[in-house]
Formats: sequence, C-alpha cells, structure tokens
Amino acid sequence: MKILIADDNKVERLILCKVLEQEGHEVVQAGTGQQAIDYFFEHSPALVFLDVLMPDKDGYEVASVIKESKQVRWVPIIFLTSLTDVYDLAKCIDCGGDDFVSKPINKVIIKAKVNAFSRISNLYETIEAQKSEIQFHNEHLIQEQEAAKKIFNNIAHRGCLAAENIHYHLSPMSIFNGDLMLAAEPPMGGMRLMLADFTGHGLPAAIGAMPTSEIFYGMTKKGFAIRDVMTEMNMRLHSVLPRGVFCCVVIADIDTLEERITIWNAGAPQAYLLDLEKGDIEMVQSCHLPLGVQSPQRFKVEPSVFRFTKHHKLLAVTDGIIESTNEQGDMYGEERMLAYIKDNLQKDNLCDALVEQIVEYTNDAEQGDDLSLLEVAFPHHHLLHPDAEDSSFHAQTGTLDSNIRLRLRGKSLGRFDPIPMLLQTLLECRELNSHRSRLFTIVSELYNNALEHGVLGLDSSIKSGSEGFAKYYQMRTEGVMGLTDGFVEVSIDHKPLKDGGELVFDFKDSGSGFNFEKVLEAGSKTYSGRGLPLLKSLCEKLEHFDEGRHIRATYRWRPHDEE
Repeated sequence: MKILIADDNKVERLILCKVLEQEGHEVVQAGTGQQAIDYFFEHSPALVFLDVLMPDKDGYEVASVIKESKQVRWVPIIFLTSLTDVYDLAKCIDCGGDDFVSKPINKVIIKAKVNAFSRISNLYETIEAQKSEIQFHNEHLIQEQEAAKKIFNNIAHRGCLAAENIHYHLSPMSIFNGDLMLAAEPPMGGMRLMLADFTGHGLPAAIGAMPTSEIFYGMTKKGFAIRDVMTEMNMRLHSVLPRGVFCCVVIADIDTLEERITIWNAGAPQAYLLDLEKGDIEMVQSCHLPLGVQSPQRFKVEPSVFRFTKHHKLLAVTDGIIESTNEQGDMYGEERMLAYIKDNLQKDNLCDALVEQIVEYTNDAEQGDDLSLLEVAFPHHHLLHPDAEDSSFHAQTGTLDSNIRLRLRGKSLGRFDPIPMLLQTLLECRELNSHRSRLFTIVSELYNNALEHGVLGLDSSIKSGSEGFAKYYQMRTEGVMGLTDGFVEVSIDHKPLKDGGELVFDFKDSGSGFNFEKVLEAGSKTYSGRGLPLLKSLCEKLEHFDEGRHIRATYRWRPHDEE
C-alpha cells in the first residue's frame, strides 16, 4: 500500500516511515502542508497520515482540500496529534479526517489501524467495482428496453386513436405499459375500440399486449365480430400467460350507419354511456371474467347493444384511475368519478378534465398503477373513404373468375359468422382491396337480412328507442342460439370483364318472405339507414325472388374506382 506521511517534525516522520516500511508499505514523505497536497495529487496514495500542526497549511486545511477534491476513490486520513482537547480532536473528524493517533506513536496501534483501513479500502473498492458493473448492466438494460419498446410500439400501435372523435390518456408507471389502448376502422366503417389492462405493470404486464394487438388488428381488418375476436384472444392469452396474469378488457363496436354501439366488459371497471342530450348516464358493468382466466371450452361472449348517436359518448377507464390515492391513502373511487362526470357532462374534452381532477385529488402522490382513460364520441362515417390500393397489382389475380357457395343450417347459423371468410376469399383478388368497405357492407347486409328478417323473422321496427335496440339484439342472440333448423344459402359469382369485373351475390333463406317494394318505399325508417335501401345505393342492380326469400345484388367494379 502506498502511504503519504505529512509531518514537519523530521524525527517523528522518519520513525513512522520506518514502522510502515517494515510492514511492507511504500512511503511518501512531506514536510509541509502544501507539499502534502502536491504529493497527494502526484503520487495518489491509498492512505494519509497527517500532522495537525504544520507550517504554511495546518492539517485541517490539508484534509479539507483532499476531501473537497472529489476523488473517485476513497482515501482515509489519519491525524497525528499531541492535542488532547476533545474539541480539537473532534475538529479532526469534522474537517474530513477518518481517525486520529496520539503522539508519540505506538507501533502496535499504527499497525492495527493501517490493517483496519486497508480492509475498509479493499471493501470500498469492491463496492465501487460492483457499483460500476451494476451501472453498466443497468444502462445496457435500459438500452435494450428502449429498443424493445420501439418494437413493442410498432406491433401494439394505437391505430386510429388520433381520430377527432377520440380523447385518451395513457400514463404508464415504467417504460412499458400494462394498459393497452387500440382503435381500428372495420371494413364496413364505423369504429372498434379496446381498452385492456393486464395484471401488474411494466414489462411482465406488457408481454401479453403483442399477441392481443396482433389479434385485434388482424381480425378487425377482416371484419370479424367482437365475439370471434374475444374468443381468439382469450384462447391465445390462456395458453401463453402464466398463472395469476390476466387481462381486463372493455371492447366496443360503433356502427355509424345503424347508430348503435356493441360493448363487452370483462373484468374492467364499469364503462359509461353518456347521453349529452338527455343528461343520462348508463353504466356498462363487467359481465365476464378477464381474458386468460377461463379455458376456451368454458369461454362465452355475450355483448350488449345500445343506441349510440352524435348525442352520445363512451367513457372507459382502467382500475389505476379508480384506485388513485391521495396523500392520506384514500382512493378516488367510482362514486367520486361518477359525480364529477354528472357535473361536467357537456365538456368537450371530459378525458383531460378528469385527469386534471385526479391530479388535483392525489396532489402528486406517487403513482401506484398505469393510468388510462378513453373518451369516444360518435365518429364520422368512414364507408366512403377508400382503402389504399396497392399499385403493384394490376393483373387479374386470385378469385377474379370464381364461384363461392356456402349453405349454413340450423345450429351453424348461431355458431359461425361467414362474413369474414367470404370477404377474405373475395379479397384474394387484389384489385378488390380498394372496394373492401363496400363489399363488406353488401355481404354483411345481405347475410344479416337473411338471418334476422328471414330465418328468425325479426321486425326492424323493434329497434325504435334505446330500449328497443337492446331488446332486438337480445331477441337475435336468443333466436340464433335456439336454432335447430332453417338455412341461409350464399352464392357469390365473380366474373372478369374487359375493364374490371362483376360480382353477383345470391342470398336465399328459409324464412316466410317479405314485401320487397314496401321495404324500399319505407327506406331508412324501417331499416334505420341500412338494409335494402343502402344495398340499392351501392349495387348496380338489386332484385328479389320467391316472395323475398331470395335476394340478388349485382356489383360492378373497375380497377381504379374510388369508393
């Protein structure tokens, strides 16, 4: 060990030097305070013996300079003193000293103190090395997390959350977010939104977000219903998530044509349907266990349907909002939030107002969970907005010259949705990508008309009023689940023409038929803006046969048509 001795008494300095050299230490000697400072920075000793009383600079000044130099390593200072006053001895420690030895020196004491401080120095160096290693690995981990976060954000992107009718707030506790907020436009237009909350927060909670996002966007783009999306999502999460990790979710489909919203809540706090015109608030409670808890065999999805117009809003939150606490540990709670919503129902941006109110309530108390809040107003109609066409496809491809046939009977009508399969098959013809929305509308309207008004015999007039909406779709759910006979037969014939092609859709059902002309005359009053009048506006020809049990729609398309 290299040791610096600073003492103006040459005899005492040499005696101490001899003692230390006999123990195998390398010694540097200084006779003045300034010389001690210079030698300290020149030789970088591991330990300093410092006399209190020296010319030019005393030991107190030297110790202060050494300690204030902010050396990377710790260098202990032992004062050599003949002083006996307790205040003088205390000053040795106060100015930066670590110990003191009384003169005349004792060989045994000196040896013991050097060995003790050597052990402390080695321990300090070990801690510093470990600290540097930890810092290196921590910086490396942060870099990896930042890179992973970029990949995660690209996969779990937020779709059309930037739409004008949406306000949202996401406040994660760490780099990764256990809350997931997704929005997409289905092929038929309108909007699908999902607010999910995985158990915990940080990276473990965010792992499930990637398969969840993949399923949400992939199946929404293909036109799958909420029931199919949630069933697939639960099956995937049930297989990949560890025990005790699950996903609470609120998912909603807004149908702008029929002015309705379909909502399913699984384990999340209650969502709020706000009627700005009447001032009413309807709560949508959780009706199911979170995703990933139940096995696929036991999993069922039964969403609720409500009226949703330009006078309505949907508000959904995660439990991090509800469970935010103030400095006294009191939770914000659902009652306080509901009272605030009632008092501020007409605010244009209720989301930001609620966040400000929660911040004021918690008074910047430490955040205990990811905080997410989603506010959605009635969206504009997206049906007339074309999908981007891939300019690399101009030749006739896929299913351009084909015929698709499908006949669903009895129980299959209630357990299988053929619309995504039919649409996906049609879109194997790449030229039809820019016609996706119209094709989805035509197929879904024809199929739903055949099933609901044909096989089940439901009357659209039931939908009048918000209670009628719920009743109609409850009757539909009960009807399809109870089906044991009946059928819907589909035939789609796709023929190439000189410029584009022609699609002929034939839908037949086992119902009792209906008055085709009367329905067209009634228009949107009967079909709430959809149904046959909508089909007639989209198709080149709309025909009926067999007293309304057979509908044929002809759609003519060109490669560069814009919807």
